[in-house]
Amino acid sequence: MRLSEPTVVHAGPYHVAGCYATFEGDDEGPAWSAAYTGFLRCRDTITNRVGDTILGFLYRPRRDHPDAGADVRACFVGVEVSDIAAVPADVATTRFSEGQYVTVTSTGDTEEEAAMGVGDAVTMLERWATEHGYVEGDACFAMSYENEPKPPFVEHVWMKIEPAGD
Repeated sequence: MRLSEPTVVHAGPYHVAGCYATFEGDDEGPAWSAAYTGFLRCRDTITNRVGDTILGFLYRPRRDHPDAGADVRACFVGVEVSDIAAVPADVATTRFSEGQYVTVTSTGDTEEEAAMGVGDAVTMLERWATEHGYVEGDACFAMSYENEPKPPFVEHVWMKIEPAGD
């Protein structure tokens, strides 16, 4: 697995539609599997998809569902859409704000190898943000392109950043 150097870009806003699955404790694995399976079931009902990206991220359902407990955590798998209002009611949605993001790529010879690098990439971005006078914003996600030639397998990891002290 190889990580690229961090790059700062201006991007967003992102509107995301897909499926999430909650988990307790530290074992995210079953929730990632359930979220991906749920996403595969609903993906064909999402007709306003933008591009060929699939996004995966840790999610706090309370952000979009005030009735969810503050401590509920989930894994979310979805796609960017042009308008959340056009998404079927039974498909989960969320959004990430526009602004500065720092991004790195995790490249591997297998899909599993690239995916395993996502955690290392997030750690790298957290460290980079602190060292460069930023704090993490409201978004951190991994993005892959379905139509990208493989191998190698690539996960693009994005973190929203804000100047520290703002």
